[in-house]
Amino acid sequence: MKRWFGLSLLIGVLLTGSMSPALAQTKTKPSGTSGIGWNGWGVQVGLSSSPDQFFGGVHFNLGEFARNVRFRPTLDLGVGDHVTLIQALAEAHYVFPKVQVWKPYVGGGAGLAYADFNSGAGRRSGDTVTKFSLAAVGGVETRLKSASTFYFEGKVGLGDADPDFKLGVGWTWK
Repeated sequence: MKRWFGLSLLIGVLLTGSMSPALAQTKTKPSGTSGIGWNGWGVQVGLSSSPDQFFGGVHFNLGEFARNVRFRPTLDLGVGDHVTLIQALAEAHYVFPKVQVWKPYVGGGAGLAYADFNSGAGRRSGDTVTKFSLAAVGGVETRLKSASTFYFEGKVGLGDADPDFKLGVGWTWK
């Protein structure tokens, strides 16, 4: 119970820190303009490899801090393969502006990964580890008629506790 309280506190601090610019500025910025601000939030789901898991999570589109470079923090919960993994990343994506319908983007993220092992892989049930998390990100997104954004995305984990590869799909609403 004590470790879940500590983990909840850590996640709360990360989310509060990443959302403070968004809360300070409630006006949505037009696409293609620079500046951190609230541009929406969304959900994502997918599969990961090593550990082999199903994951789901949330993300926050906090606008662009440079031309075509957006800030999108994410928080994912992965289950399966005898481990529960919580990964919080502060991601930056370069969105290629010349493409019309399906816009590709590339980038990366840094944050924390918390793993709670159930058993197996040389671990005892209840073993936990918190490590620095680093990932390379790439995907394609399109704007829907409802003004929401739909995307396909892949991530390569570069940290010790990160999944080797994640493949997901997500939606962002304003």
